[in-house]
Amino acid sequence: MAEMALITQFPCANTEHVEDGERSPCPKTASLTCSACLLVQYCSKQCQVQHWSLHKLDCKSSLMKATWKPQWETENRKPAFINGPGGGPSVKTHGVQKYLWGNMPALDVLRCKQNEGDEILGDLGLLFAASGDVRNVISTLAELPTTFNGNCSIMTNDRDFDIVARNVILLLTALHFGREDAVPTILHLWYSALITEETYRALRDNILPLIQEVCSKIREKPLASLQAKTWKYGTRSVRLVLQKEQWDRLPSYLEVPSGLSAAQAHQIRIATMLAPERRDYIDRAMFTRPPAMRVCTTRFREDGILLPFGSPRTNFNTPNPTFYQTKDSWPMKDSADPLDGWPVEQVILSAPPAKKDIYGCLYLHIQAVLLRFLQRIEDLPVSFQLLCVDAMELPNMLKECGVGRHSFDRIEVSNIADGGYLGPIKTLATFSTLLKQPSQNPHATLITLFLNAIDEVSTSADRLANIIPETNRLQRYLPLNMQPVSQKHNHLYGAEFLAFSDARIMMGDFDKLFQRYVDKWKMEDLGKMLGMEMKGQNTVVDKWPLRLKENATQEHFDLLRASAHQGLERYVEWRVAR
Repeated sequence: MAEMALITQFPCANTEHVEDGERSPCPKTASLTCSACLLVQYCSKQCQVQHWSLHKLDCKSSLMKATWKPQWETENRKPAFINGPGGGPSVKTHGVQKYLWGNMPALDVLRCKQNEGDEILGDLGLLFAASGDVRNVISTLAELPTTFNGNCSIMTNDRDFDIVARNVILLLTALHFGREDAVPTILHLWYSALITEETYRALRDNILPLIQEVCSKIREKPLASLQAKTWKYGTRSVRLVLQKEQWDRLPSYLEVPSGLSAAQAHQIRIATMLAPERRDYIDRAMFTRPPAMRVCTTRFREDGILLPFGSPRTNFNTPNPTFYQTKDSWPMKDSADPLDGWPVEQVILSAPPAKKDIYGCLYLHIQAVLLRFLQRIEDLPVSFQLLCVDAMELPNMLKECGVGRHSFDRIEVSNIADGGYLGPIKTLATFSTLLKQPSQNPHATLITLFLNAIDEVSTSADRLANIIPETNRLQRYLPLNMQPVSQKHNHLYGAEFLAFSDARIMMGDFDKLFQRYVDKWKMEDLGKMLGMEMKGQNTVVDKWPLRLKENATQEHFDLLRASAHQGLERYVEWRVAR
């Protein structure tokens, strides 16, 4: 797949390059950066001048101005997300409630340096019980010490078949193609709404037949029967366990719906991502982002292709079939953003000279992680097994797959321990017996995430009591002069006032509230009943990984404010009681 290549040097952003009378993207490597926006790079001043008529639409965009305001404020009206007279902001969502991308930064669930160390003895078993996408799997294996030479068994599960289908295609792609072809293919299948025709052909020629062969062999099996297939690639393997009717659907994830053109797919996605009735919601989110990031976000909302800002998109002319299962809907909410699934502090370290290109940074970061992942598993005895069941059914399903009690060094369950899902009781009861005992591995850990705990126990009295200290702290990062604000017409709907109100939660001290949640669910007593205990100190992931530190810099504040996170996301690590 020569057309798809690793990006090691940024191409010139000039798409208006003329050679022999033909207009095409400049093929040269870029060394000059547009100093006005820091979003694009050029090979020469000549190319920069040629491209200016197009680039100025972004470089001089109103979104690039620090003084930009949302439309509802410039029109002096109440925004659509305010409920009724005197009502507060709503959190109404738009689009399909599906999570094909992660909504928390990727984790290395081993974090060996803080746990087992570089000299890991024996084999490793990792269970991702509600995996979502494969970012945690890939991030973990990318950091696996090179000194480890045992067998590594990876079990992933998600009850959403769309997620499992995409995950198995990504993993088969990782093992089937060489590194330089696999990385961009995985990256665009994962995140881009359109892919190149060459990529589509390569997947249909190489991956689709693997699935079709299984479907042919099990054609006469009952629809509800479980069927398994293992694909082997040297020391590596992928095993997929699905119901027969799910196998029958799997080929469609590598087949563009008949008659669906790239232009039609684009319009389907735009209907969700840029719905006119969502303008105020989008502007509200945009106002929290720095100017250049607003322009990058707009570009991604418009074209849905994860690339550096100045990279040509001409060859991305085929709907990504892992997204487009039908001809009439985009399968995610309009707030879905690839940035949510990766640690932004690390992402920006990958910055090219066009350092304000946040999605270019993200592209380079994911590319680097994928390269490390593929290099690490090249000769590693690693087996991937994918399941598609409700998390509570996992112990029985694992038993059928030959996996017994106390088999895993890490179990990561996302936020299914939240009260709105399984809750702490069912989660611990379901997974406690699967974790290795201290005699097998004293570092074995069950990782639970709570996204809604603070909201669940916080009261109006709590919020009222914290207004003054939170406001005082927030003024250090987001100064708000209340006198001119209060003099404006409908000042309670002003963008600055609403943004300040939204940001105040980032200043919260949630330790006491989370202890209230622990007490409410009797989590410590529950752990004792099940032979488990909460770790006093987390050793895999910080308890509050996104919380603003006491002396946080302005940059850290700006990054958190621009993200989909609030800082109240809490990880609890468990181990078998000693």
